[in-house]
Amino acid sequence: MFDKLKAATQMAGMLKDLPRLQAKLAEVRERLASTKVHGAAGGGAVRVIATCDLRIESVTLDPSVLRGIATGSAADAAYANRMVADATNDALSSARARIAEELGRAAKEAGVDLPTQLLEQLG
Repeated sequence: MFDKLKAATQMAGMLKDLPRLQAKLAEVRERLASTKVHGAAGGGAVRVIATCDLRIESVTLDPSVLRGIATGSAADAAYANRMVADATNDALSSARARIAEELGRAAKEAGVDLPTQLLEQLG
């Protein structure tokens, strides 16, 4: 019973501070949109840069990958495609982890206790 009362009190406090929390969230979103993370595959043969608003900024292929695609078999092209996908997923995974970290930090600064499970789901 006391846990429910405590949760209700915390929720009421959050609602009272909603404008401040919304401003803090907008600040975090803006900062994340300009935060870059990197992903790689094939020992760095494919590199991807993403921003933490989950947008891909660039994909860089080593010249050996390009030569393999141009002169190789369908299997070589499929391998190159897989490396691009893996590097992209690596970058996006890094971005999600950074998002969870930043949101957790912002929530703590705002005095909001976010459950660890929620932050893990964000990442």
